Amino acid sequence: MLTTILSFLAVLGVLIFIHELGHYLAARHVGVRVEAFSIGFPPTALSKQIGETEYRISWLPVGGYVKLFGQNVTDEDANDPTNYAAKSLFQRLYILCAGPAMNLLFAIIFMPLVFWIGMDVPAYLNEPSIIHKVQPGSYAHELGIQANDEIIAVNGAKIKNWEELHRTLGQISPAENLILEVDRAGNSIIIEGSGIEMRRSRNMGWSPSLAPIVGGFTGNSAAEKAGIQAGDKVKSLNGRPILDWSEISPEVQKFMKSGDKTAESSTIKLTVELERNGEVEFVEVAPYFEPKSQRWLLGMSMQKISRSHGFGESIVLGSSRLWFLTKATLSFLGQMFQGEGSMDDLGGPIKIGMVIGDAVRSGVAELFFLMSFISLQLGIFNLLPIPALDGGHIFMLLLEKVKGSPLSIAMRERTQMIGFSVLITLMIFVTWNDLMSLF
Repeated sequence: MLTTILSFLAVLGVLIFIHELGHYLAARHVGVRVEAFSIGFPPTALSKQIGETEYRISWLPVGGYVKLFGQNVTDEDANDPTNYAAKSLFQRLYILCAGPAMNLLFAIIFMPLVFWIGMDVPAYLNEPSIIHKVQPGSYAHELGIQANDEIIAVNGAKIKNWEELHRTLGQISPAENLILEVDRAGNSIIIEGSGIEMRRSRNMGWSPSLAPIVGGFTGNSAAEKAGIQAGDKVKSLNGRPILDWSEISPEVQKFMKSGDKTAESSTIKLTVELERNGEVEFVEVAPYFEPKSQRWLLGMSMQKISRSHGFGESIVLGSSRLWFLTKATLSFLGQMFQGEGSMDDLGGPIKIGMVIGDAVRSGVAELFFLMSFISLQLGIFNLLPIPALDGGHIFMLLLEKVKGSPLSIAMRERTQMIGFSVLITLMIFVTWNDLMSLF
């Protein structure tokens, strides 16, 4: 818990500092006086006056601010060259955009470092793309893909492993045809489909062979508490043989849902047969019930391997990942505004803190990835045209440009109050969501 709290404060503090530093540097660049630079929201915990700026660390670590002379309606003075209101529309726009731009720049720099340092990835990605199972009714099933088929080429591009297969399929546009070359029992078979149908189906509906080897543990792991170790191979659960990782969860659900077991039956244990260093071990584990997914969990993850890339390739992979995350974020926001998304998908400070804590314990690359991802979200979210956010101020400047004169003080104060109310309501909601997910 202490690691999680300290990690949350450190990571969020760095990202807030980066954001506010953008505003600060841009304001100083165009000659606006900065009255205060705060990490966190009031009340103030520590402060120090250096020159004309008071630097603060405040108690509420969920944001920060740079107080500019003249940005409030009460101290506007168009005749004072150090006043925000005296600056041109372009200079004010420059100051407002600098914060989100710094967050985006941070993500652009740090995401390639993730691939250069190396991350743990599922071990199966290095394995030949041999199909283990095909889900009935799936797109792969419709195309005639069978278990034990090996995908050796996609649209002419040779495929060596599952990672290349995932990447190549992800690059196919809806307008393209899908041509798969399959090795079936030593015979080469060509199977044709369409990119648009593949997109509509969301996934192909096939699965790889996953060795039932424990790679690590998740959260408050019951498996780890029971003595299971990374590298152990699961041989059976309650005497039922386990040949593939995908068989573990269904077997746990079947056992825990049989008889009169309920969500409170956390003391009921199942026997796990393991192979460890060539010897057989038996361990008793009490699965725990996860309310959100409505599933019984052992708290362990599949085997992983560490993979790093060259510097040039890391830049390409990092840029590609950021572009993918940007599109996914914009798509999610679009769904939310259209009323199609779920508010349960929003995470508040508690959930963010827990994820940061897990990333810190996982390694530097995982922490850098999460920091890049959060920084990207901060950059995009702050550009939304919501009053009290940078995007809201930018929108007001654009209205000023169209109108040909500044908006009235009453209008600006009213929109600011509405914006703060929306943000506070959203913060309360996501925090409540976080608390409910813990029980």
